[in-house]
Amino acid sequence: MNVKRGIGWVIGIAILALSAQAVAENVKVGVVQALSGPPAIVDFGESYLQGIEAALREYKAARPKHEVEIVTYNDEANPQRAVSLVQRLISNDRVSAVIGTVNAASVVAFSPILQQAQIPVLIGPSTATDITARFIAQKPSYVFRCSMVENHMIDAVLDWAIKRYKKIGLIHTTSGYGMFALAEIQKGMAQRNVQLVAVESGAPTVTDMTPQILKLKNAGVELLLVYHDSPELIYRAFQKVDYKPAVAASWGLSSKMTVNVIGKDAIEGAVMAQALDLNNAKAKGFDEMMTRALGDKYRWPVVAALGYDAMRIMLGAIDRAGANAARIRDALESTEGFAAVSGIPAKPFSATDHECVDPSQVFMGVWRGGRVVKLDN
Repeated sequence: MNVKRGIGWVIGIAILALSAQAVAENVKVGVVQALSGPPAIVDFGESYLQGIEAALREYKAARPKHEVEIVTYNDEANPQRAVSLVQRLISNDRVSAVIGTVNAASVVAFSPILQQAQIPVLIGPSTATDITARFIAQKPSYVFRCSMVENHMIDAVLDWAIKRYKKIGLIHTTSGYGMFALAEIQKGMAQRNVQLVAVESGAPTVTDMTPQILKLKNAGVELLLVYHDSPELIYRAFQKVDYKPAVAASWGLSSKMTVNVIGKDAIEGAVMAQALDLNNAKAKGFDEMMTRALGDKYRWPVVAALGYDAMRIMLGAIDRAGANAARIRDALESTEGFAAVSGIPAKPFSATDHECVDPSQVFMGVWRGGRVVKLDN
């Protein structure tokens, strides 16, 4: 070999290696989730985080373009704490993007901070209807979401329900979530020219729902819409008054934690809005992977799948944009050709829509044999 040519080849390889190192960046992504507090809230937060962590493990195993680190904080479903943590992520941790959280009040409190700081946020798994709508008119908006949306779920449930049942009742919690559901369901029923035959409620602290369930039974309710934080209280009351109506609910009813408390036989046939079909080969593969990795700690396939897809979308944006927050925002919005595990479409976002799950991707799921699958009819 010509000595000069050999030296030049070695130098060229060294320059290319140094250039590759210069292009690669260390990128921090902040994750805020409720990881302590009421069990139902923690179930959401832990499951979404499980999906995020699974996506990051895969990314790191595939010789990634950038070194990505997540900085995870527990907001305890407390809006004041969530704001403090987001400010810490911005000022101290110097994150390029944020993902989270469960509690809608926390999201409403910290989203304007991230919008003003021009740091993109992928909201999830909070479902409050107008989260991204508050910012979409701002050009550019830094607020995105990868989760179900409450009014999309309610519409799916009501469209399914009124085609099959004449006597529909509702039982709801008196928390902010339950009162929102009451208003949306009543509005949706009115738009469909039907009425609820009975409505009952219970405070989040109530321990016995038997009186309310007895009233619903006496009203002849055939289908009961359940929007309460503790559905096990409702199923317990069913047994006490010898009553078994059809049940439909939000996606909260699809958690394995719920079926473990209520019982596999009791919950069989209950339906809920959903965005993950475990009969689908890709979704089934994800479910099996998570079960192998986490065992009994893995409880909620649809929430974990949305966290997994959210992180994969974020990592794809980081691959194209590096650590620059504004470029990550643009890359999120221009994402296309995405192959989701959940119902997220190939192009999740646009300049006028920052919701990754649209009404067309929401369908009715049903408990069959201890797992939730897509309802055929």
